[in-house]
Amino acid sequence: MMKKLMRIVGLVGILGLLVVGLVACGNKKTTSSNTSSGYRNSISKGLDAVAENKMSKALTSFDNALTQKPKETKAKAYRDQAQACVDTNSQLKAGEVQKAVTTITDGVEIKNGAKSLDTKLDELKTTAKADLAEYKQLDKDVTAQLKVTDGNCSSDVLKQCKNIDWKKKPYLSKLKSKVNKLIKQSNQKSSSSSSAVSTSSSSADTKVSAADKKEADQMRQNIVQADPDHWDSVALAQVPDSVIVAATKKSNDAGGDPGTTANMIAEQYPNIKKSSSSDNSNESADTSTHTDKDRADQIRTVLVNNQDLSESGLAAISDDEIINAAKGGFMSNADIARTAGTLVQSHPDLKQ
Repeated sequence: MMKKLMRIVGLVGILGLLVVGLVACGNKKTTSSNTSSGYRNSISKGLDAVAENKMSKALTSFDNALTQKPKETKAKAYRDQAQACVDTNSQLKAGEVQKAVTTITDGVEIKNGAKSLDTKLDELKTTAKADLAEYKQLDKDVTAQLKVTDGNCSSDVLKQCKNIDWKKKPYLSKLKSKVNKLIKQSNQKSSSSSSAVSTSSSSADTKVSAADKKEADQMRQNIVQADPDHWDSVALAQVPDSVIVAATKKSNDAGGDPGTTANMIAEQYPNIKKSSSSDNSNESADTSTHTDKDRADQIRTVLVNNQDLSESGLAAISDDEIINAAKGGFMSNADIARTAGTLVQSHPDLKQ
């Protein structure tokens, strides 16, 4: 009787262990299934947020996916891509333009990411690089104008500075104090009289007669022809006709020549002087490229202000094409109009 009772107890124990094992196994399968479902749901929500351009929301979803499957390489790639977008936008808003370009460049290199995020990263890289180029050009222009001592700053640069919408262009914010300094300096000196050159006009909008325009165009040609290695025809084209005429009159009264006239103009517009050549014959290719970029940008500026061509359209045209279009000359209004016509033939959308 006792042996029979022990057998029954043993069987009950074994059955109990089997039940516990089956329940545990079932719970494990349920937990695994729930994890996979949650992971897929988080990835899906993240990609939906990317499509809506809500990168912070996408980042949160991908973080959730990684929490459920920490070793999943796809989720990590998606998460890193979203993080690059979020960080780049934050850096641009903070005025950290160079840092933003570095961040987005690294983000574009992430492998095995989502195609939709690849597209977003490429677009953001283009934007960040354009913002950096604008930042550097404005910094260069404002720095140069702050060195002008007679108060007759470039009207184009001043106009650009005054029209900056800081809310729409936060990436320029670190230049705000320098820009405001230039505007203040210009306002303080605009009413004071200076030399005959500076008093004649401080604005490219000053009206001059047809005869004065012709005289200014001729003097530009004379200056460049007299010393083509020293004077920049593109920069001279940006100098107001009234300034050229006033300098010519003052030079002629003093018995001067085109070189004398050019030096008088350079006191107010130092950028008409070409950068002095280095004695080092091994000048880097980067310097040459930088010079071509500056020249192309100067031509673009003249075409926007003189011919009312689209600034964004010109920016999309390569530097080489811009420079080639102006190869026939870029000193007179006729040269500028011809250059504009050449570019408009290939790019009709330049006409605003």
